[in-house]
Amino acid sequence: MSHAQSLHTLAAQAEALRDQLTRTARDYEQFEFNVTGVHQCMRRIQKCVRMVGNDRKAALSQRDTRKVMAELEDAVTQMAELLNLDD
Repeated sequence: MSHAQSLHTLAAQAEALRDQLTRTARDYEQFEFNVTGVHQCMRRIQKCVRMVGNDRKAALSQRDTRKVMAELEDAVTQMAELLNLDD
């Protein structure tokens, strides 16, 4: 193999590495976004559970309970999407 061929091979390998690093960076950005979203969902779920589960506070009305449960369901659905879970 000549020096020119070696340099062309090295350049092709460098380009392939750059492309893979770019894809990895995009994947990591998506991962960071998903982690942030999961943390937000967890906070929403914790808030809902505290509101419904704390018997020492005044009981929630049926309407408020439905709102809290809808919020809880929405947060769980969003978290499942962020974690790429199927139904």
